[in-house]
Amino acid sequence: MFEMTSEDLAILKSEVCKSNELGTLTEQQLEIIYKHKLFNMFVPKDLGGLGLSLIEALEIEEQLARIDGSLGWTVTMCSGANMFVGYLDTFMAKMIFQDKKVCFGGSAQIDGVARVSKDGYIVNGVWDYIVGLPHCTVLTLNCHIEDKGELLYNQDGTPYFKTFFFFPKEVTVIEDWKSIGLKATASHSVKLKDFRVNANRTFEINSEHPVINEPTYYYPFMSFALLTLTANHLGMQEHFMDELRKYFKGDLYNKYFEFKEEIFYTYEEKFLKRREVFYKVAKASCDEIILNGYLSAETTAEIESMCKKLVYKGRNSIMKVLPYLGMNAMNYTTEMNRIVCDILTASQFSLLLPESLE
Repeated sequence: MFEMTSEDLAILKSEVCKSNELGTLTEQQLEIIYKHKLFNMFVPKDLGGLGLSLIEALEIEEQLARIDGSLGWTVTMCSGANMFVGYLDTFMAKMIFQDKKVCFGGSAQIDGVARVSKDGYIVNGVWDYIVGLPHCTVLTLNCHIEDKGELLYNQDGTPYFKTFFFFPKEVTVIEDWKSIGLKATASHSVKLKDFRVNANRTFEINSEHPVINEPTYYYPFMSFALLTLTANHLGMQEHFMDELRKYFKGDLYNKYFEFKEEIFYTYEEKFLKRREVFYKVAKASCDEIILNGYLSAETTAEIESMCKKLVYKGRNSIMKVLPYLGMNAMNYTTEMNRIVCDILTASQFSLLLPESLE
C-alpha cells in the first residue's frame, strides 16, 4: 500500500502559501513529488513508475487536494497525462521515461492545425491552460489535420485530429495564467508557428487497443478524467470542511455561530454521503474493466452523471455556507478564501459542468 510519511506531508503543506505567491509549486514540493513518483502513479513499475490501481491513485489525489487545491490539481493532471505511456510506441516510451522527472502536460482541446507535408506535418496553434507547465518535460497537443488545403472531418462531422507530443524547448510559452484560484498550477499557454514534426510524433489514446496490457489503460480516458478530477473536488471540499470546523469548534470560533452548528453538521453529512457514492461507483467500474476489459454504456453514463452532480452539489453546498462565515472568508489572505477560490476555479472545467442548473 502506498503511503507518504507525516514529515513529507507536512512539507507539502508548509509550502502552500509560498507556492501560491510564486504561482507554481515550490522546489521542496517537487522534491517530494519526485521522491514518491507521484507524476508516475499510472506508469508501470518496469518503466520507473508506481503502477498503482485507479482506486489507489484516486485516494492519493484526494489526499493531496485536501492539502491544497493547486497541489492536487497539478499532480492529477500531470500523472493523468503520464498515463499516456500505455499508448506510446514501446521504444519511445522507454526513451522518454528514462528521465526520473518525466512529466507530461497538455491540452485536450483541438486548438492547433497540422498540415500534412512530405516528411510529416507543419503545426500551428495556441493551446491554453497547460497545468504544471514549468514542470513539464513533454507536451501533448491536439491538432486538426489539414491535407491539400482542406481541413479533414470524420463521418459524423467531428474534426479529424491527431495528438502530437512536443518538448518544452520547441514551444513558445505565454505566461497568461491569472486566475483567482489554483494559482500555483501555473496553467499558462503555449504556441507553435510553422513547426515541422515527423509523423512518429503522433499517438492515439485508444483504450480498446492499448500498447501496454494493463487494466488502467483499458479504462476509457474520458471516464478516467472525470473520476480523477472529481477526486480533486472531493479533496478540496474536505479541505473546506476542515477549515469550516474551526468556525464552530476551533481557532475561528465565534459566539455568533453557536446557534448555527447545524450548518456544519449538515455540510459534513452530505459530503460524506457524496464521497461514499463516489468510491462505490469508481470501485465497481474498475471491477468491470478487470472482468470485461471495457465499460458498459450504462456505467459510463453513471460515472459522468455522478461526477457532475458531486461537483455541482459540493460547490453549491459551500456557497450556501459561505455567507455565514463573515468577512474573514472574503479576505484573500485567509486559508478559507483560498479554498473557496480553488473550488470555484476547478468548477470552471468544462468536463465537469452539469447538464442543467436544476
